[in-house]
Amino acid sequence: MQSAVLTDTRRDVRVMSVVGVCHFLSHFYQLALPPLFVLMHQTEGYSYESLALLITVLYATSFCFQIPVGFFVDRFGARTILMAGVAVLSGTTMLYGILPGYASLVGLAVVAGAANSVFHPADYSILNASISKPRLGRAFSVHNFGGFLGYALAPVLVSGMGELWGWRTAIVIAGSFGLITVFAAILLSRDFRDSSHTRRETETKSDLKADLRLLFSAPALLCVMFFAFLAGGQMGPQFFTDKVYYVMHQIPVVLGNSFITVYVFGIAGGILVGGYVADKVASHMRLAFWTFLLSGVFTFGMAIAPPEAGILYAVFAVAGFFFGFGFSSRDLVVSSLAPPESSGKVFGFVFSGLDIGAASVPIVFGYMLGAGLEAWVFYVASVLLVGAGISVYAAGTSAFKRS
Repeated sequence: MQSAVLTDTRRDVRVMSVVGVCHFLSHFYQLALPPLFVLMHQTEGYSYESLALLITVLYATSFCFQIPVGFFVDRFGARTILMAGVAVLSGTTMLYGILPGYASLVGLAVVAGAANSVFHPADYSILNASISKPRLGRAFSVHNFGGFLGYALAPVLVSGMGELWGWRTAIVIAGSFGLITVFAAILLSRDFRDSSHTRRETETKSDLKADLRLLFSAPALLCVMFFAFLAGGQMGPQFFTDKVYYVMHQIPVVLGNSFITVYVFGIAGGILVGGYVADKVASHMRLAFWTFLLSGVFTFGMAIAPPEAGILYAVFAVAGFFFGFGFSSRDLVVSSLAPPESSGKVFGFVFSGLDIGAASVPIVFGYMLGAGLEAWVFYVASVLLVGAGISVYAAGTSAFKRS
């Protein structure tokens, strides 16, 4: 008995580790090219507008493919789709530095966006079906932590290699790392389970009408709204702090960016602690509600706190901690409304809200900066985070009433 428990534990650790590494690569490659934009502008003559368009193309393509990929995951299996996504995204990143011309970059951004679309539906399908329920919160925690670690390391590593060896060599090296890693991931994932296994074992047949009813049910739509609010609320502190404080308090940009760093580290710490706590509590929707509500309160504090570094560091650390703390609980809420044989499409559908929020809210924040309403960046971000907490609570309540 003890041997069986130990075997299950080791398998859970292996599954969450492999999936976490794959999610790390997804986030790493999303930010691999932007740190090289200055070098690309200097050496290739591309305008910053044309370079920024590459990121828009990547995320827009990822949004378009994510929901269909969720259906494919449930039908054909998550492991093959996930490994193909890692391989294609890594290879495409390498080709950025090999193929000449801007048109090639645009075409590769489309392919990269399509490859990036597989991670959320495939990752969560695997975790849902493979991980023991008592450790599922920690599995989601490892998954989310891997993604934020990718965001944190990409700018430092890629820009450093670019300064040493040029942007082309840097991006080729970055891409080759993923291609090497995917071979190890394939070997370590041969016994992965996912929603397609559940579908075959329960002899569940595909019914498009039933699938659409599930996706457009109140809980799923509330989760889409939640992720849109969440992404928009995160944009304020993580992408606009340096600009807001420079305009509002004449705080140097370097110092402003240090507040962002503290915020991201707070998120990472919250993710790790929140995953452990999520496995110990019964009501994940209440836990998610309160953590995002508190994150919104401290985000509001970013606008009204005295412009003193010690105070602001504390505000950003606590806001980030509560923001990350709720991640595993929110994932468990979504997991509770996703039938095991349909988890791929459900997670693919609801996570499309991230792309909606990330694409729409920055335009509003940019307008506020230009209109002299810089403090409203934090005010609006705080309202969005409170709205995210309310949405995830409503989604969990609605799912409970339907069950």
